[in-house]
Amino acid sequence: MARVMAYLAIASLGFVIGILIYVIGVLVLPWLIQSFPSIAELIASNRQIIEALLSGFIGSLLSVIIAYYWATRPSEL
Repeated sequence: MARVMAYLAIASLGFVIGILIYVIGVLVLPWLIQSFPSIAELIASNRQIIEALLSGFIGSLLSVIIAYYWATRPSEL
């Protein structure tokens, strides 16, 4: 039962994060680019921002893999 709850918790968290990313990508980001055109140039030309975005993506992938292995390991009684 604990594994099912862990999967549900991770899935719920992923669902909420997915909704937030969608809202940011569809509503906030285009508004920011229209309001401040220099932001698009800054993101495209600044290597540190691109590296931070890649690091965040890799970190989220790693956290899901770690949660998967934690949830599938044999229970210790």
